[in-house]
Amino acid sequence: MMKKIVYLFMAVVMICSSALLFPPSKAEAAVVWDGMELKEGTIGKVTILKDTPLFQRSKGKIVKVRTLKKGQTASVFAVTKGYYHLYKKTFIKKNSYAKFTPVPEDVQYELNKEYRTVYYGLKLNKKHDYTYYDTQKGAQEWTYRGAAYGWEVWNINGKRGYAYREGKDWMRLGVANSDSIFLNIKLPLKKGSYWKDDINGTHYRVLSVNKTVKTPAGTFRHVIEIKDSEKLYYYFAPNVGLILKVDDNGKNPKRVFELKKIN
Repeated sequence: MMKKIVYLFMAVVMICSSALLFPPSKAEAAVVWDGMELKEGTIGKVTILKDTPLFQRSKGKIVKVRTLKKGQTASVFAVTKGYYHLYKKTFIKKNSYAKFTPVPEDVQYELNKEYRTVYYGLKLNKKHDYTYYDTQKGAQEWTYRGAAYGWEVWNINGKRGYAYREGKDWMRLGVANSDSIFLNIKLPLKKGSYWKDDINGTHYRVLSVNKTVKTPAGTFRHVIEIKDSEKLYYYFAPNVGLILKVDDNGKNPKRVFELKKIN
């Protein structure tokens, strides 16, 4: 009996220790609009003004599932010519029995930001000066110098350094006044996007378009995270540009290039 009590006590201690070492992660906050918790893909809601049948397609036929009562609301995931499409592939007829209200644009963005498409905004913002820290080269002061042949040229510590070019298909970063281009980002971007660099052959994949990343320059939200085939991670903040580069080739990931300050 005493052994059982000891084993039980040890088990409790181990569980408590695990809880301290590995605290539960916080779930992402739900997006709530007009009293409804929204799911990814929601475009609006219907308010039932008069009892109306809920349908589902089964074996090529439309069958009634049940009746939605007056006063009920339901999330809408698609609107077609004659129907509002609801949860679990059910739908109701589009008529005066139901009132449709679309999700406002700002709420829609908050709901679907992880699934958004990024068309531009990865290059540096020429309205600002940037201070970076490179583990190999030390502190770097980046200032916009001007445009040349479609490229935006940046000085580094007072000398001509790198150049950016961002169009509808690519965002490129290379050495100014040379043919050396070392970063090629295929646009537009969305989570899961994959491509092969058309110049250097490096493979890239977008891991997220909604990371929150902290650097000495501040906390950046809606950051794009890109991993390449060399185990390098690049982080771009919208309309700010590259804020962080992480090398994961060693035992531990290492920040090798980091934004320290924006002026």
